Amino acid sequence: MTPTATGNTQSSASMQTNTQTSSSKPTIETTTILDETSTTTFTTTTITTTQPPIPIFSCDFSDNSCFQDNQVIITNGASFTSSDLSKPPRAPLSDAASINEPTGNNQKCNLPYQLSIDNNTNTSNWDMWFCYNNTCPTNDEDISNCTSGNYGLISIEPWETNKTISTVINENMITRDLVGGEQCLLYYYYITLDDGIDYGQQLLVSIKPDNISDSVTEIDQLSIVDMKENRWHQRNVTFNSTSTSYTLIFSFEVRDGNRTENEANNKTIYFALDDIDIYNRNCDDLIEPSITSTIITTSETSTITPTLTTIGATNPPTTPPSDLGLILGLSLGIGIPAVLIVTIVVILFMKKKKRGHLNIDGEDENGIRLKRKDGRADSDNLTRYIY
Repeated sequence: MTPTATGNTQSSASMQTNTQTSSSKPTIETTTILDETSTTTFTTTTITTTQPPIPIFSCDFSDNSCFQDNQVIITNGASFTSSDLSKPPRAPLSDAASINEPTGNNQKCNLPYQLSIDNNTNTSNWDMWFCYNNTCPTNDEDISNCTSGNYGLISIEPWETNKTISTVINENMITRDLVGGEQCLLYYYYITLDDGIDYGQQLLVSIKPDNISDSVTEIDQLSIVDMKENRWHQRNVTFNSTSTSYTLIFSFEVRDGNRTENEANNKTIYFALDDIDIYNRNCDDLIEPSITSTIITTSETSTITPTLTTIGATNPPTTPPSDLGLILGLSLGIGIPAVLIVTIVVILFMKKKKRGHLNIDGEDENGIRLKRKDGRADSDNLTRYIY
């Protein structure tokens, strides 16, 4: 029995050794090979530029060719300069560009200003909005020379009620693709202010298509109420052209017909125009200049070359051997012999029982009566049965 148990114990120890050996794994090396790949990156660059507006018609009255009629007086306003500064001028003393462009010291006129009277500290009690004697004060309080130019002057004498000037905007100025589209009229205007007296001064602007003889379309109208100060005012009007060419008409009216009868009203009324331009676009596009965006797309290609990467896997941490194998070995080594012994004892007992048993109370039909040698039965009536 003992050798059997010892043999089983050794077998258990062998199982433990196998378990420990299987828990130690060899180092694993992983090799990764990347194929050659190419990546293309697209870069978009937006270049924004402002398109300068180009007029299809422009008139700054540098010559007398802007209008067909001879009723326009070309002047720089110097003839209206007076030594009498008690009252404001009744016509512009300089053109519109002189107050809009930088002066000789590269600064604009600081408007309005008051003129000095009699070369002393006394100043005029009204605002001057023009260059005086071709000079004006600037922001640094210096007196600088203005940029001199001309403007168009229309005079309405006391015996006159209206005058009209016109010019043709022909098909060479308008591209056919824009016929029937929006156009913008820009101009500077001036109307005499005579102590706020309203003589019924009015300025009308119309266009007349050349293909329709009697059709005239009014596109703008001004009166004395549109003169806020005694200065140049700018006007912009968006209108639709209806043909490849048309006539642009400016009409000047003084509706008060009794000026000759009243000495106080017997005065010349002046209208003035300057820097007249027409553009093939809406006036709002001139206030907010047209912007053109140019998109340039470039590409850049990057190449990834093949690479070899080896990764060495480390051994996992070794865990202590489990006692399960020892317990199982001992259980088998001791338990099996014990079971065998019990089994043998039971078998032997069963065999002995089958061979026979002793019946004290009597005999059965298979029993053999035992007698004494003297022929007498046992006194205690003991009967033994042999099976």
